[in-house]
Amino acid sequence: MRRLVAVFLTAIILLPIQASATSDSLWDEARVFDEIGTYGGTIGGISIDMNNTRDELTLNQSSVANLPRIVEVYTATWCLNCVKTEQALDEALENLGLVQSWDVTRIHYHRYLYETLDPFGSNSTDSRWVDAYGSGSLLSTDRSYESSDGRTVQITGTERSAPSKVFDGQRMYTGTSTKSNSLQTDYQTALHMFPSHPFSHHDSSLQLAVLQDNETPELSSFQWNISLFSGMENWETTSWLMFVENSAYFPEGSNGKGNYGHVLHEAINIGSQNASSILLDPPEPWDGDDMSVILLVDWTIRSPTDANSIPAPALSTLLCMLAALVPRRERDSEPLQ
Repeated sequence: MRRLVAVFLTAIILLPIQASATSDSLWDEARVFDEIGTYGGTIGGISIDMNNTRDELTLNQSSVANLPRIVEVYTATWCLNCVKTEQALDEALENLGLVQSWDVTRIHYHRYLYETLDPFGSNSTDSRWVDAYGSGSLLSTDRSYESSDGRTVQITGTERSAPSKVFDGQRMYTGTSTKSNSLQTDYQTALHMFPSHPFSHHDSSLQLAVLQDNETPELSSFQWNISLFSGMENWETTSWLMFVENSAYFPEGSNGKGNYGHVLHEAINIGSQNASSILLDPPEPWDGDDMSVILLVDWTIRSPTDANSIPAPALSTLLCMLAALVPRRERDSEPLQ
């Protein structure tokens, strides 16, 4: 049966493709560009606990090859379907063994603009989401939500749709409609794909350091060093400092979750300089003392395309679908106890 499924999937993917690669993919494109041949994503994800920066310089660095996967989530404390999709994400990460902070970095954006029921977002967080993923969210397919009476309701595109998930700044899933047999399989498929950035794994690295200013205790010095090397031309980057609270308790949230994890409070654009520093007054956590700062790097490449070739997303989709079958088949083949 497994061989039959593999043959069937291969035949489906390799048929002549008339529609766009995005419509035939198991995900939507998170970033939409005006120029043909332009594509991009996000790398980084290294973080520092702000509690460790009060007495001495704290440093975190990683080669590109060892960077964590990045999962960005758009959510709200009133969003019932967000709870469902985040549970599916939790299960997908657990099944793939991506549960530690060095395996995956999760950043949860909360709705802010015109929002009265969710206290966690800010102008900077909504602006970051709209600038990076607003166009992709408007165009993403199969957007829906489940109403209180159990009906599946299709909704028109918005720049800030809760729930939404973006993997590595490239693959987007919006709403609760699935592109496979379950949300969990959707997310596992996205995680099976590695970021398609062009940077040399052996020569490229990221470094982040934080030191609290003794003369002005409310300020901290943030330093970064971004060393990226690529055999391609016409690429550029923009870097961000993301202030994320590990867990925030808000029992007034109408979706009943209570504890909200990976809450993004501020997104600071630090530009395209490869090495620099900045003094900032970090945001206060909602409760507790569990604020971290995360370094993200958005990358963009402009390159010519070959109109006669099969779109790359079609081949990658095939590989993802086959890979996503593996853990499911292994579980199905376990003997009954």
